[in-house]
Amino acid sequence: FVEGDIEIPPLPLLLCFHKPKHVLSVMKAPPCGGKKDGPPKKHLGKVLPSQYMKGNTGEALLHPVGRLDYDSSGLILFSSEGDLTQRLLHPRHNVEKEYVATVRSLSSETTLDETSLRPLLEAGVETAEGVHTAELLEVVELDVEEGEKLWNVRLVVSEGKHRMVRRMLANLGYPVLELKRERYGMVLLDDLSVGEFRDLTEKETDWAKTLLRQK
Repeated sequence: FVEGDIEIPPLPLLLCFHKPKHVLSVMKAPPCGGKKDGPPKKHLGKVLPSQYMKGNTGEALLHPVGRLDYDSSGLILFSSEGDLTQRLLHPRHNVEKEYVATVRSLSSETTLDETSLRPLLEAGVETAEGVHTAELLEVVELDVEEGEKLWNVRLVVSEGKHRMVRRMLANLGYPVLELKRERYGMVLLDDLSVGEFRDLTEKETDWAKTLLRQK
């Protein structure tokens, strides 16, 4: 489309972003400025490239699909199509999200293995927002110093409730120290650097278009 005398290239259906930790998943600062006891918090509106902003108003031409916690990192999608965003977010479409959570145990005597964790996640974990399920892919014990046991837990969920993965694992006795989203549907974070954007691949674009055609 054309804005003034400048021709603007077509907007991407989706745009991938590797969100760093400590970035709010909103396009504008909260009414308080994101400020409590420190400086204003960084938000997505500050990192979206200028070619995806209206030059005369500064209004964003893309919007984030859902949110990632302020203290989580990983893949977040920007969308130019509201109907697609609704399909990506609505539980009826069962769009998977894959996470890697670094967890510790509340007890130094407790260990963690796939055999014990998988049925608990599949049966559902009760949280303040209801009972949620997840598919466990793997558990990897990490090499750490000073005797504290840590594990990377890779799991898949199809809901997107606020801090759901953190709450599920914490309620099972494994508080989350780090959380990273590595997949949204068929879109992979892959080797995208922290703070960087990329376009969809052809395969990812086909998947998004297929999802958009669903009723």
